[in-house]
Amino acid sequence: MFDRRTLPLSALRAFESAGRCLHLGRAGEELGVTHGAISHQIRALEERLEVRLFVRANNRLRLTSAGERLLAAVREGFDRIIDGALHLDPDSLTGALVIGCTQTTGASWAVKHISEFQVHYPQTEIHVVEVRPRQKDVPREIDVAICYGEPDAGDRRVEELATPPVYPVCSPQFLHGRARVSRPEHLNRLPLLHDSQNSWSRWFAAMDVPEPENERRIYFSSTNMSLAAARQGYGVALCNPFEVQEDLRQGRLVKLLERAVPESHGYYLLTDQPDRQSLRARLFEEWIKEVISENMAG
Repeated sequence: MFDRRTLPLSALRAFESAGRCLHLGRAGEELGVTHGAISHQIRALEERLEVRLFVRANNRLRLTSAGERLLAAVREGFDRIIDGALHLDPDSLTGALVIGCTQTTGASWAVKHISEFQVHYPQTEIHVVEVRPRQKDVPREIDVAICYGEPDAGDRRVEELATPPVYPVCSPQFLHGRARVSRPEHLNRLPLLHDSQNSWSRWFAAMDVPEPENERRIYFSSTNMSLAAARQGYGVALCNPFEVQEDLRQGRLVKLLERAVPESHGYYLLTDQPDRQSLRARLFEEWIKEVISENMAG
């Protein structure tokens, strides 16, 4: 066994990464070491503890029951260390603020408001990192996360911000020479741009119109990509007003129809509890809530 003086931190970091990834190669890439170094650290830890932490089954890595218990304890310990480091000076505006958001949220509207926040608070060093749509487990090092889909709260706070409407948009140039679109069924003659978040099937069902059997379909992995294709005149995309507010204002996109359906998932804000929240995070939380309130009212 070991105590505080002999705690093998490197081996525990290797074990935590391997236990989370269930893959020695990916754990090595994450920690910047070789596959063999991770394996060596884990073997040394097993020998020290006199217990097996991993087994291989069907050529896949799996935690033993002892490994699962140790992983839970190590992750909790690491989370507490991170929390402590992040809250050394919670009332200071000088320091880092880590903000999480999806690529589409960032590219379409959040980056503007994050940048404007930094103009008002230039002493705050802002780091923007990606959170996937509908991601449940948001890393502890993120101070404020703007999530699409409700994340797991754990010991943090989750607050629903908005569930905006979704409607079809396209570029003005795309409409040149085409028949006027005034009803949902008119879309059956146009190429539809699909993405992993917004469902044309759900939109047509809400309009009480059969989904068109249109062979001209393009499928993108994100709304950000489908909107890029719409701006370039390749078809009609579904989106919400947050995602296209600047495009509509500057004329890069136009709304084809006013009829809309609610987003399939809402936007949520994930933050620390008030007694653990830094002043930087609290000010940004208030800032982004006001921005979203204004956008929904507009």
